[in-house]
Parts: sequence; structure tokens; C-alpha cells
Amino acid sequence: MENQTIIKAEAAIDAKVNPADKEAYNRIVLAGMKVMFSKETHQLLIQGVKEAGDPVAFVTKGIVSLMGILFKESRATMPIGPMIYAGQSLLMEALDFMEQTGLVKINNEIIATATQDYLEQMMDALEELMPGLADMMDQSHAVMQDPQKMAQYNQQQPQQQPPAN
Repeated sequence: MENQTIIKAEAAIDAKVNPADKEAYNRIVLAGMKVMFSKETHQLLIQGVKEAGDPVAFVTKGIVSLMGILFKESRATMPIGPMIYAGQSLLMEALDFMEQTGLVKINNEIIATATQDYLEQMMDALEELMPGLADMMDQSHAVMQDPQKMAQYNQQQPQQQPPAN
């Protein structure tokens, strides 16, 4: 990668990954990279990007599809948080690839639009893969917006002790 905007975006994604999820995140990124750049799919990617009316939208949709395939191949055991971040990281790789092939000059606006589209499409895809997810997310959001419910939730959580040295 040469584009500093993409490098910074990918570093920001990586920094958001919970340390406990880092191993799963890295495995998902590696699996995605293997698919994206395999002999079988790489030429299809190049051809599709070149023929697409909107190559950024094409790549974004492709990354969402890739995440769905990997999720299904994991027999629905892939952790959602690391999967979402891994998809974002793979999106940055795909955007970098498009810039290196001269199709698109990537800037902050394109990254922001692609990321927003990816997240929206990913939520829709997860709802299809995991019916009821939207209801759970709505319930969680409602709890987080209610100070009394959050206080009750926090009281129910076990107190974490710092690790002994």
C-alpha cells in the first residue's frame, strides 16, 4: 500500500479490534485475502471492477458477499465483531488494489462512502444470515439509551479484577 489515506484508515480499523478478538480478526482477513487474490477469483475481480459502472460500489458489494461466504463456511461460528472489522480491512485492500490499477483515486470521501455502504449492506446481510439480529440490536440500543436500564445492567455484570502480577 502506498496511499497514506488508505494506510491510516486500515490502521484505524485495526486499532478498533478488541485485543481478545485479534486472532479471529487476523484469521478472517487472511481467509478473505486468499479468496480475493486466488488465481480463480482474482481475474474475475479485475474484470468486474473494470466493467462496473461504479467500481467502488462493486467492490463494496463484493466484500459483503465474501464475508457472507466465509460466515457460511464457518458454519455460522465466525464471531460477528471481528468479521465486520475484517471486512472493512479487506475493503481497504480492495480500494488500494483499485487505485494501483489506475481505476480510482482513493481519498477520504471515497473511503467514508465505501465504509458506510459496507456497514449498511453488512447489517442487511447479517439480518439474512441471522434472523432476529436487528431486534436484538434494537433492544440493546434501547437499553444503552436508558440510564436506569444501563445502571441496572452494570450492576448485574461481575466486577473484573485486575490480573495479579
